Amino acid sequence: MTLAIATHPVRSLPAMLKSTLVGLGMMMGFGHYAVAADTAANQQPTIRAMLGAKPTERLDPKTTALLVIDFQNEYFTGRMPIPDGMKALENTQRLIKFADKEKIQVIHVQHIAPDDAAVFAKNGKTVDFHPLMKPRAQDTLVQKTTVSVFASTDLDAQLKKAGVKTLIISGLMTHACVAGAARDAAPLGYDVVVASDASATRAITRADGHSVTKDELHNSALAEIEDTFGSVLTTAQIIALPVN
Repeated sequence: MTLAIATHPVRSLPAMLKSTLVGLGMMMGFGHYAVAADTAANQQPTIRAMLGAKPTERLDPKTTALLVIDFQNEYFTGRMPIPDGMKALENTQRLIKFADKEKIQVIHVQHIAPDDAAVFAKNGKTVDFHPLMKPRAQDTLVQKTTVSVFASTDLDAQLKKAGVKTLIISGLMTHACVAGAARDAAPLGYDVVVASDASATRAITRADGHSVTKDELHNSALAEIEDTFGSVLTTAQIIALPVN
């Protein structure tokens, strides 16, 4: 199946959104699009809302894939424990069950680093998947070496060959590999849906000593995604979407 965005000469609103939001350097083009009526009362709408984009309202299982990112031991028993990691894992299990029911492709992403690296060393144990989130025989496994899965794999080619147009994304960490995948997927032509409670991150302390809590980092990353790259929905909202 060929993606319409690549072959059809008439560009739909989603196609225009994807083109417009490739980079913030194209913001001058926003004047060509009508402001959505429902943003009138909101003095600080997202860029997507200003362009008339709405949260994802339905899914086509034939053109949808679930991207499950980096549920590896590094985030549970390694150097970067994530307090909400198990909650995100459990909600991702719900998404996988939903995907199986609707015959949606499930793709597991695994981050790997050189031997003896500080984290995710491929000769270590923390690179392995969490025992409750191991890829199954029917799942696709993609191994990456960069924050965004698209930067170091042929995932885009695999998805386009399979006719995938919509990506549901869950995983660890929200501000890094989840946001990176969403950021790269949008300009490649995919409709992005990030599961807010099936992703999580950790607190960090910056070089200047300023600390950012896990919730601040998580919520900021989700806001960035919703502003420019795609929909942000809860697991329950995704599962409740009409499928046809």
